[in-house]
Amino acid sequence: MRKIKIKVEKDKIAGETPHKKTKGEKKANGFIKRSILVFALVAVAVFSITYTRMSVFFGVSEPITGAWPILICAIGSVIMALLFEAYLYFEEREILKSNKKLLALGALMLLSTLLTAFTTLISYAFTAVFIAVILCGLLVSKRTSYTMAILMAFVCMLLSAEKIGTGALDKPSAVAIAVLVGGVVSVLMLNVSSGRMLPIIAGMAGGFAAALILVGVLAFCGESTRAIAKAASWMFAGGVLCGILATGLLPVFEGVFDVVTDARLNELMNNNNPLLKRLMLEAPGTYHHSLIVGVLAEGAAEIVGANALLCKTAAYYHDVGKLTSPRYFKENQGEYNIHDDLTPNESARRIIAHQRDGAALLEKKHFPSELIEIASQHHGDSLMTYFYTKAQEMEGDATLVRREDFCYTGRKPHTKEGAILMLADCCEAAVRALKRPTAESIEERVRAIIRGLWQPDDAQLSESPLTANDIRLIEKSFIQNLIAQYHERIEYPAAKPEIAQTSAYDEKQ
Repeated sequence: MRKIKIKVEKDKIAGETPHKKTKGEKKANGFIKRSILVFALVAVAVFSITYTRMSVFFGVSEPITGAWPILICAIGSVIMALLFEAYLYFEEREILKSNKKLLALGALMLLSTLLTAFTTLISYAFTAVFIAVILCGLLVSKRTSYTMAILMAFVCMLLSAEKIGTGALDKPSAVAIAVLVGGVVSVLMLNVSSGRMLPIIAGMAGGFAAALILVGVLAFCGESTRAIAKAASWMFAGGVLCGILATGLLPVFEGVFDVVTDARLNELMNNNNPLLKRLMLEAPGTYHHSLIVGVLAEGAAEIVGANALLCKTAAYYHDVGKLTSPRYFKENQGEYNIHDDLTPNESARRIIAHQRDGAALLEKKHFPSELIEIASQHHGDSLMTYFYTKAQEMEGDATLVRREDFCYTGRKPHTKEGAILMLADCCEAAVRALKRPTAESIEERVRAIIRGLWQPDDAQLSESPLTANDIRLIEKSFIQNLIAQYHERIEYPAAKPEIAQTSAYDEKQ
């Protein structure tokens, strides 16, 4: 029997039994197939637009006929799609896994290609491809927008072609080089600042840089001064137009594709936001807690390469669910603790509800789904140890208490930002509970909290991409910030009555 069993195991190892795909393999194959389908559709659309522009309707002097337009446009469209797919797969695979970002990329490429097909009716140097580059940098990632600049420069080459033969590549090549340089400059300008005017600034800078390059290349090709000046003017005008259109289209893309941007996050952090106003007035303790958590999360995110602005914004709103019943939470209570009159089960139920209520409230206010997801995971499925232990003590028999009744119902954080927010929230609350915080006690408490969330006993960070080195850096950042926030104060001796009155009078002045 043992020999037969060993043989069966060897057969399985050799591959004679069919291999069952794991859930991860099926998911991987799924996003690859989706991305290939999207880029295949983009390639077909780009081919249709460029071929139509080149051979049928939009010839500047006369339409280009024959098999060359079909061959050139088909090869160009396929290569463009394959290069973009390969780049994202090997360098930024997370984008391929996001349906909304993938669709946003496809929409940007098609929109810019279609608009450029029309703008080149006016002049071969009048392009609209900077829209794709600028919005890609704002909606998806700045790294991806550099690749987008290369691909859209190639599209410009196809759309600016006017003939086949000697000198046919002079103008298209000049436009492609200018667009490539201008696109890179536009992306670099996106790092300058944030705000709704940023796309216009990036478009103007990109258009100006492209115009300068176009002047140099056309002069090298022997074009007349008048023709060069005219082409450069149209190139700069195209950059300005793209900046204006990108500014108007950015909120549309944010809403349609549910993509969070720095401009949107900065708007949400404004104290005039109705939810933040409600926190300040109805739950001031929670509001103060959220501000400190935001400072902790932002500092840690910068160190480990996460989205610091997203972490800070999510921290501001992660506890908005407490607005449903603010007095059930310690930071909003006075001397009276309402939980003294409730059973442990009722207390746990009320507190656990804030995670679900917060996500529902943010969804009702149409917040970005990425922010809602982070806020809804800030407790994961952790156990409320205090009320669980209290319930066991009241029952006398631990087996009569259901552990599930005292666990949060959220998902464990699966992004760096979600994990950082969980750590910041737990550490701030734990340190705030210290009666006389010192540097040593703060450091000890932070290490204990992070160790408990990281180690397998609770494993709340088991689904996040944080590494052991990331945890070490986050821990160090939290300790420094919390010591600065909750450092021990010096107790001054009581002032004499006459001195106290004088001091009060001076302060009024």
